[in-house]
Amino acid sequence: MTDDDDASAVSRLEVEHRMAGEVAVVAVSGTVDHSTASQLMQAVRVGLDHTRGGFCVLDLTAVQLLGGYGLSALLKATRASEDRRQPLRIAVDSNQPVIRPIEITGLEEFLALYHSVEEALDA
Repeated sequence: MTDDDDASAVSRLEVEHRMAGEVAVVAVSGTVDHSTASQLMQAVRVGLDHTRGGFCVLDLTAVQLLGGYGLSALLKATRASEDRRQPLRIAVDSNQPVIRPIEITGLEEFLALYHSVEEALDA
């Protein structure tokens, strides 16, 4: 395995879209960093376009790394959803690679965080 192969494996982002009733759920797994942050933003846009429940849920419980670009993408996605009057609810569980950078930067004050997708749907 070369360094290039290793880098592409680390920067891999998987996105799954599904509907929970009228609400779009965007499930993301892998790494959210400089090479995948735009993919996260696009995935949220698609979710917002398809939701009919007044909000969209972003599931980050399977994310293994959330870098600075990923944090910025979350903030931008939240602002874009608010501009559309379709709030973004973010499920983080107790996923340390996600919750720790959010807490360190103080972004929990600006993001609507939930412990699970179910909690986000029911809130």
